[in-house]
Amino acid sequence: MKKTLPHLIALRAFEAAARHGSFKSAAEELCVTPSSVSHQIAKLEDWLGVPLFRRLNRKVVLTDAGRTYFHTVSNAFEEIAAVTDLVSQRHRTVSARKRLKIVADPGFIETWLGPRFDKMQSVMPEVQLDIAFGEDIDDFLKADADVAIHYGRGNWPEFDSILLRTGYEFPVCSPRLLRNGTVLSEPKDLAGFTLLHERDPSGWTAWLTSAGTRHPGLLEGPIFHSTQTIFNKVRALEGIALGDDIVAADLLQAGELVKPIGKVRKSNSSLYFMQFKTGGEPELRNAFKAWLMQELEVHSRATAMLREDLPYAAESLGSLDT
Repeated sequence: MKKTLPHLIALRAFEAAARHGSFKSAAEELCVTPSSVSHQIAKLEDWLGVPLFRRLNRKVVLTDAGRTYFHTVSNAFEEIAAVTDLVSQRHRTVSARKRLKIVADPGFIETWLGPRFDKMQSVMPEVQLDIAFGEDIDDFLKADADVAIHYGRGNWPEFDSILLRTGYEFPVCSPRLLRNGTVLSEPKDLAGFTLLHERDPSGWTAWLTSAGTRHPGLLEGPIFHSTQTIFNKVRALEGIALGDDIVAADLLQAGELVKPIGKVRKSNSSLYFMQFKTGGEPELRNAFKAWLMQELEVHSRATAMLREDLPYAAESLGSLDT
């Protein structure tokens, strides 16, 4: 519903006169004549239907209605001034900071990029990093991303993309699951456990096929759309998940997950760096790309053992702190 308000010029004249207790002082502040201030206030009083000032010989005094009105109008002007300073480029020191919008696969952000945020920020200390979730090309474009980190097969000829790394997949479980004598060392042993799916059962289907086995409840396991949620469920002994040497590595190193079965499968989908903008700040995109590629390379060397067809527990890998 449209709200009817008095003219801003009249409100400004009233607020200044009430604050100074003088039409003359208000006129000096507003760079107009005292008669103009008096005229605007008279118009406002007519509009409201109540007097706002008592006019004395050498001064003006607010009426009861004027004091009530001034309190709210004054606060409103202060709030307007504050929010104006907030959005005005002239008053924001942050406006001088450069900004990089990164949109990436949620699981990669949750388990790999997020924990390395401080390292990433340290190589670009003057840059405001804006990191958002995105699962497909439309998400990246709608988010107005400068760059994206996306799982796929590299079939985007219209975009500038660089292969970063291909993950190697394997089952992961909680170490607590194995402490009570539970047998889980061969692919066929998975038949007695609930399989947790990320987005759909296709990942587990491909891994089980490559391992030459089946799971009677393959399609019955719950489906989640968050890698971190799945790993939380695994740690809570609610099922077995499919991890890889990228997103599961930190939890494996920390001893919160284990790789109980010595069978790995190279993923059909690889991690790509994608660039969507040609203008803007190319040096920022290049700095982030250089850091990301180097960090993933170091991480890849440190996690080489996870790609072998061998079981893994934390004590055998050493540090993955890159």
